[in-house]
Amino acid sequence: MGVLDEILGKFPEESPEEFLEDFLENFQEKLLEDVLVEFPVKLLEKILAKFPEELLCNFKAYCLFSFLNTIVYCIPAGWVWGEHGFLSNLGVVDIAGSGPVHLIGGSSAFASAMMLGPRLGRYAKGTDPLPLGNPVNACMGLFVLWWGWLAFNSGSTYGVSGAKWIYAARAAVMTMMGSFGGGTFSIIYSMVRNEGRLDIVDLINGILASLVSVTAGCFLYHAWEAIIIGVIGSALCCFSMPLFDRMGVDDPVGASAVHGVAGIWGVLAVGLFADNPIPLDTTSGRSGLFKGGGWYLLGVQSLSALCLICWGICVTLALLWIINKIVPIRMDPNEELLGADLMEHRIRHSQIGISRALSALAPLKIDLDDAINAPPIGRNPGHEQCIDEVRAASQKLYEWRSFMDKMSPQKKANDQPKVTDNPGLSKGSFKLRNINRKNKNGTDNHGYEGKYSHGTSGTENGLRAGGNHLFTVTKSGENSHGERNDQNFAWID
Repeated sequence: MGVLDEILGKFPEESPEEFLEDFLENFQEKLLEDVLVEFPVKLLEKILAKFPEELLCNFKAYCLFSFLNTIVYCIPAGWVWGEHGFLSNLGVVDIAGSGPVHLIGGSSAFASAMMLGPRLGRYAKGTDPLPLGNPVNACMGLFVLWWGWLAFNSGSTYGVSGAKWIYAARAAVMTMMGSFGGGTFSIIYSMVRNEGRLDIVDLINGILASLVSVTAGCFLYHAWEAIIIGVIGSALCCFSMPLFDRMGVDDPVGASAVHGVAGIWGVLAVGLFADNPIPLDTTSGRSGLFKGGGWYLLGVQSLSALCLICWGICVTLALLWIINKIVPIRMDPNEELLGADLMEHRIRHSQIGISRALSALAPLKIDLDDAINAPPIGRNPGHEQCIDEVRAASQKLYEWRSFMDKMSPQKKANDQPKVTDNPGLSKGSFKLRNINRKNKNGTDNHGYEGKYSHGTSGTENGLRAGGNHLFTVTKSGENSHGERNDQNFAWID
């Protein structure tokens, strides 16, 4: 069991059965603290690992991989943070997870992208990046992550007692300094590459990569060091994303570069810039190479990065290979063209070519009845019906006015109905013809049959719904030449 304990990094004095009993029945505060810390960390790693799968992966295979993916994170986390982990015993330093969280997640994302292959037609016209689906949501996601990173890194001191509050504050400040450096570089890089135009993708990925880079040693750096680390992390990310495209690795959100490549740099940066905090003794008395600490810490950090990369890629490939034998991991090409939102969840987005795809696939005799009948999200059929009714009434007003314009002023005065001279109209109601029923002259009034009230105001108030299906029709006035102003006239029975 000693060798297994070293591999898993677990506590040898407690079996899984004892752990479950302690957690479910006899839990203690220390155990709850460990669980509270590990839950968000594990959740983050799962999200990072599955980014490339979200557009291409079969939903059932996706759920199965989400469950099995626990092994991808938990074992290397034990190596680095477990009391008996072999990397921990060698003296590896990773405060908030550049290695066990981001590097593992990025490596797993890279393996997933290789296993699934590129999206249909992704590289048909070269390696130019695709436009963002929703830049506003992407920026909002950046701000949420940016803010959450402060709590993530600061909370890795596990308290604020003693000297911990100093290093918690230092972790937050160094996190921000690193992101400033990375964001500045990504802006310069994007504007140079795009001839003065800022690409929002470069900015988002550059900032996130710099945050990943400072995570491993967030309170071990000084401000200028954090800026340099952030700049280098952002640069590595920006340069590696086109490289992955040339390799044919289609990573839709760039997780391989943002979290994988920047995660490697974050682990190695500790071996270069770390300054041992004496009160916490995080580095066991060792400092980085640039701080006169020699090569040992850099060597251990390099070994850690290598082990984590190999584990993340190999285990992810093995899991996906096994899952593919049970459930095909790649969704059907027809489903990919229509999108998993529509085919799996019956969520239909507007203005993304769904109707065009449905029309193209209809001759293939695919069962698309449910997909075709799915209403687009963000639309209210009741509102649309009312809008159509208003539009129909407005169209009829336009037709009537056009008809009246063709008549002479004298003929209009003799022939047109005296609507406003009937006092009953201002108090009663009348009907417009049904949209689907032709009138005596063979024309239709675009669909509405209901009660309409006639207003007595001489000003134009437009058509207004009253009750469920009531429109107010304002009284027409006369101009200075004695001609009627028919802009508010409604077609009536």
